[in-house]
Amino acid sequence: MSIEVSVIMIAHQKFHQTLLSLYALESQTFPPASLEVILVDDASTDQTYRLQRLRLPFHFKYVRCEQNVGRSKAKNIGAAAAAGQVLIFMDAEMLLDPDYVKQHYQLHQSGSPGEAVITGCMQHYNVFTVLDSRFNPEQLTQFKQLYLKAHTKRSTAKALRKRAARSRAKARPLSRQARYVRLLRRLKQTRRGKDSIIRLFSKASIVAGRYQKYAFHTPFYPKVIKRFGSRYEGFHLPYIFVVTHNISLQRSTFDRVGPFNEGFQGWGCEDWEFGYRLYRSGVQILDHPLVKVYHQEHPRSLGSQTKDGLINYRFFFSLHPEFDVGVQSLCWIGKDIFEVNDMVHEYKLMAVKEQYPVLSQACLGLFDQIFHLLIHDLPMTGLLDAAEMGREPGWRARFYEEWSLFKASGGCPKLAASLEWLLSL
Repeated sequence: MSIEVSVIMIAHQKFHQTLLSLYALESQTFPPASLEVILVDDASTDQTYRLQRLRLPFHFKYVRCEQNVGRSKAKNIGAAAAAGQVLIFMDAEMLLDPDYVKQHYQLHQSGSPGEAVITGCMQHYNVFTVLDSRFNPEQLTQFKQLYLKAHTKRSTAKALRKRAARSRAKARPLSRQARYVRLLRRLKQTRRGKDSIIRLFSKASIVAGRYQKYAFHTPFYPKVIKRFGSRYEGFHLPYIFVVTHNISLQRSTFDRVGPFNEGFQGWGCEDWEFGYRLYRSGVQILDHPLVKVYHQEHPRSLGSQTKDGLINYRFFFSLHPEFDVGVQSLCWIGKDIFEVNDMVHEYKLMAVKEQYPVLSQACLGLFDQIFHLLIHDLPMTGLLDAAEMGREPGWRARFYEEWSLFKASGGCPKLAASLEWLLSL
């Protein structure tokens, strides 16, 4: 039987989470003889190398990068090694619903969405499979809430057995809070060096889906999907839903539009840039509402990711200096995604008339300056001055002439109001 689906996983320093992800893949209802999983180990220095010894029911390829090549190149390496007609890209710490591969494969085979990239943003969950001493305070608080909730009720048989055992021992039952405190004490006692980890689930628990009691719903922009539907009809920024923690597309689509741009460094935006190329080439972006995905929590520093994301998004904008890419800078300074979408809609109406070329130039300059100021932690002022730099003499006078005509036309009130706000900064 030929390989129909290739699952491409990118791993770096997440041995335990990756192991559990592979265990979860054993539960897929898709025929294992037609499934391959490619694990690209991006120069991990933990125990990830041990995973190559696993015996799994599906075809399994372990690819080792001796030097860290980054997220984009690692994905491209995985794609180059893939034999399937459908490619699924997923983070190595994702746990997939048993029907995930089958559902995605059937959608691509049915042809109903046409040439499509299928995402899993609405049914996205985060889940704790370990308790790690390096978790930030927000993660520890979330874990505590889930732990206490998970231990609120016990099955009748189990409760009776424990009650009988306590009666024989004449011991009082531990409260949920006491059990949690005991777990934290155990975490401190297992400390080795600076870090310590308590593994919460075995392979059998993962296969049985018991991890779901430690999961919490984290949909990506759920209000957007609820308003515009799973096909994002009327939404002008659907590329932001192409997030490679879990997407699928046909191999022919990847070969036509790909590969991932390897100029991105660190975390973020290489998948959005890929999604933008898919979107501009006419590929349908579709959210799959039926199958759940679970992202295993791991230690993270949100501050460093935010800075990496800003730098990479500016690089994305340099590759595609278009209004519907740069306008997302406004989301970093307080604009709502729906306001931004309205701006794109009105800008497209304005651009058709080709009456305001200098105004269009100014918009791109304003957006780029916003990214520059954010990256360097500078005050958000003087945006138009920066947009004017390097322009020919008389550019500012022509800008204000077009700006006056544009406002007087009254045809794009939301775009005009947002630009007025930017110019006032």
